[in-house]
Amino acid sequence: MAQQLARLTAPFDAKTSHKYNVAPGQRSYVQQYSHVYNKRAAALRGELEKAARKAFPGVKVVGRVVQAAEAKGDQRLVVLGTTFKACSQRPDVIEGNRELFGAKAAPPSNLAAPDDEIVLEDESGRLKLLKVDSRTLVTGLPVACVGKNTQTGFEVERLVGCGFRKPQSSPMESDGAKVLLIGGLAYSGEDRATELKAMARFALLTDWLGGRLSDDDDFTRSVARCFCVGDVVCLDPAAAKGRERTARALDNKNGDTEDKHTVLAPVRAADVRLARLASLLPTACLPGARDPTSFALPQQPLHPLLLPEANRYSTFTSLTNPAEAAVGGRSLLAHAGQPVNDFLRSASYEQGGAERIMGDGAKCTERHVDGDSDDAFLACLEDTLWWRHAAPTAPDTLPSYPFKDGDPFVMEDPPDILISGAAPAFATSLASTKAGEACARLVCLPSFAETGVCAVLDLETLAVERLCFDDAMDEDAPSPPPASA
Repeated sequence: MAQQLARLTAPFDAKTSHKYNVAPGQRSYVQQYSHVYNKRAAALRGELEKAARKAFPGVKVVGRVVQAAEAKGDQRLVVLGTTFKACSQRPDVIEGNRELFGAKAAPPSNLAAPDDEIVLEDESGRLKLLKVDSRTLVTGLPVACVGKNTQTGFEVERLVGCGFRKPQSSPMESDGAKVLLIGGLAYSGEDRATELKAMARFALLTDWLGGRLSDDDDFTRSVARCFCVGDVVCLDPAAAKGRERTARALDNKNGDTEDKHTVLAPVRAADVRLARLASLLPTACLPGARDPTSFALPQQPLHPLLLPEANRYSTFTSLTNPAEAAVGGRSLLAHAGQPVNDFLRSASYEQGGAERIMGDGAKCTERHVDGDSDDAFLACLEDTLWWRHAAPTAPDTLPSYPFKDGDPFVMEDPPDILISGAAPAFATSLASTKAGEACARLVCLPSFAETGVCAVLDLETLAVERLCFDDAMDEDAPSPPPASA
C-alpha cells in the first residue's frame, strides 16, 4: 500500500449547519409559509434600514408598507419589505401538475417577461412598484425602496439591499491549507462511453491526491480537505424509465434481481467514490437535486445506510444542502445549485465583463467564466450574496420546509466563501465593498463527472485555482496544476 501524504490540516466545524436539520419526528406541514417571509423581513430589517439611511440620509423611513401606500404629496420615503414578482409565464397549479392527470406538460424553463410587475409586501399589505427594472428581480428579496408614493403606485428612485459585508471570521488557522471543491461526482446518463470517461476522471483525481501524478508534492499536501457539492449519487426519479424500474425493484412479490442491481448501482458506486476520497483526505459531501434524500430544501444528509463504506471513515462527513461550516478560520456556505437555477427561471441577465458593479457601488472583480458560457449563473450567485439571502425564491417556486421560528437561508453574517454546484461551467469572482475591501470568494462548480473540472481554494488568500482531470487535458488547466495561486 502506498504511503499516505502528510497533509496540512484545517480545523473543521459544521455546527452552524444544524439550523438546516429537520428531524423526521419534528416535521410538520401544518403551519403557513407566511411565517417564513415575516421572519425573513425581520432578520434583515435592521441592516436594511441602516443601509438605506446611509445611502439617503434625512429621508423618512416608514415602518410598514401600508403607511407608504397611504402617504400623500411628493415626500421621499424609504419603505422596507420583500418583493413579489408576478411572473406572466408562470402556469397555474392545475397546468403545473397536469402530469398527475395523465397529460404530459413540461413546465416552462423561464417564468418571467421583461415587463413583469414587481410588488413590495409585508404583513400589513402590498404596494405596486413603478419605474423599476424587474429583469434581475425575483420573489422573496428583502429590500428597501427609496422613492415617493403616487396614485398608481410607488415610484422607485433606487432599491437598496444589505450589500456585501466583510464576515466576522475567527483568526486564520489554515497555515497555507487549501480545500478541494468538487461538484457532481456522479454521472446520471445511460451512455456507457461517457460513464467510462467519468470513471477515468475520478481515477486521475484520486491518483493526484495520492501524490502519484504531481511533481509538486507541496501543492498536493496543502490540500487539507475535500467538499463534494451535490449530485454525489445521481438517481433520476423524474425519468419515466427510472420510476418504472424503481417500482419493480421495490415490489417484494415481483421484484427483479436485475432491477434491484440497476437501481442500487449508483448508490454503491457513490459509496465507493466517497470512501476512496475519505481514505485520502477529510471529505464532506452534501446532496443535490438528483440524490436520494428529501426533495424540499434544506435537503437532509444522505442516510448512513446508503454509504456504509464511506461512513466507516472518521474523516467522512455527510452534510445538509445548503451547508455551513467553519474551515481553517473561514466561514463557508455551500449549496447544490437549486437556489440559483430556480432564481434564473424568474430572471434574466445581460452578459457582463471582468468586473461587475452592484447597486451600492460594491464590486465583483476577478470574474472568470469557462469557455463561451455566459455569466448569468455567476451573476445570480453574486446577487444572492448582495441581497443576503441564499434562496430567495423559496418557498414560492423552490420547494422548502415551512419553518416557523426563522428563515435559515438568511445570511445574517455573510460567509467568506460561497459555493454553488450544478453550474453550466466553472466560474468565480471576488466580492468587494465600495471601498475595495475584499468580502467573499464565490465559486460555481460544474459536474466533475461530465467535465473533469474542479477547484482548489486557498483558505488564507481566497485565491482559487481551476483544475481539470481528463484523458485529453484542456489548454486552460493542464494537470498537474502549478503550485502558485
